[in-house]
Amino acid sequence: MLRLERCLGFAAAAVGLWGVVTGCGSSGGKADSYGSITEEISKPTGTVDQTTVAKVGEKFETASETSAQGVRDDDQTAASNSATITTSCGAGGSITITGSGNQSSGKATTKFDHCCFTEGCCTTGNGTAFYSSDQSATYQYCASYDVDYSCEGTSASLEYQGCFGAGKAVFLIDVDGQSYAVSGSRSGGSGSLEITGANGKWTCTFSSGSGSCSSTSGSSFQFTKG
Repeated sequence: MLRLERCLGFAAAAVGLWGVVTGCGSSGGKADSYGSITEEISKPTGTVDQTTVAKVGEKFETASETSAQGVRDDDQTAASNSATITTSCGAGGSITITGSGNQSSGKATTKFDHCCFTEGCCTTGNGTAFYSSDQSATYQYCASYDVDYSCEGTSASLEYQGCFGAGKAVFLIDVDGQSYAVSGSRSGGSGSLEITGANGKWTCTFSSGSGSCSSTSGSSFQFTKG
């Protein structure tokens, strides 16, 4: 499976390509779309507890090990004065990015056409990303994706969103209709995640899907794999 570091490498490459297309438009994408994603991440609705953490961890691992990242479908097309670039993926297929805006802010819609970043690990679907070069912004860009992904015999349909900046990715994970902001690293059911819900921020350690969590307020609990 691909690791989060490789995903962030892809994200950086996408931003680099995006820089070409966003330099061609006249006005940026919808600023409130960038803002709405960051707002959702800052205001998660779910409760972090023994019944939800295992599911959150599983969904985060699936999201962080795919070659594209996001949470919801946003198929809006770019403005009519936008530019489009198509590039080949490393192991077959292609990515088409249509962007509008300028070097300060912009929007890019992405189409993955059986894009294989490595042999046998391929993505098909759509995404929308919103970029800001504001040095005071928490994230460089936020994105939402709706893709079908397959890698090493594992397949998944994924809808999720995330924000990226300073080498860190924060995902908005949905479990049973409630949202959680999640960052960190988890692979093979083990790792450490920072999970923020409506009941605060928790640091959770996983070992084969089970583990323990502690909050910034001093509370703690243990959980088992669902």
